[in-house]
Amino acid sequence: MRLRFPALCVGLALLLVACSKDEAGSYKEPSVVRLNARIPLSTYDTATVSFDEVVSDSRCPANSLCSWAGIAIARFTLRAGQKELPFMLSIMPGYPKQDTIINGYVIELSDLQPYPGMAGSDKKAPVQAELRIFRLR
Repeated sequence: MRLRFPALCVGLALLLVACSKDEAGSYKEPSVVRLNARIPLSTYDTATVSFDEVVSDSRCPANSLCSWAGIAIARFTLRAGQKELPFMLSIMPGYPKQDTIINGYVIELSDLQPYPGMAGSDKKAPVQAELRIFRLR
């Protein structure tokens, strides 16, 4: 009985690993898209997402004492064939949402750079959004 339980645990672990889904078409790491640029959503799809504008950025500047952390909101457009689907995402949960499901993809805004008050946050620094993109199965 003592040998059967560890063997059963190892067998279940191998079964779970063998049944894991392949994440083909999804980015393993966050994708970075610059302002007014677009990136493909996957390697086998012609759909793209573009970073259109920073709608609002009220984040508390670095090395400042604020009563509220603030929020950054950005506007994006997903293009798939003849469809153009605009949407907004925010850095913090709330309105608008931090992520969305659109055209079979989950898109989450995880960062917006440059951060206010940090080195390189002057007007010359490129504005870029960090997105996590996953294809729904």
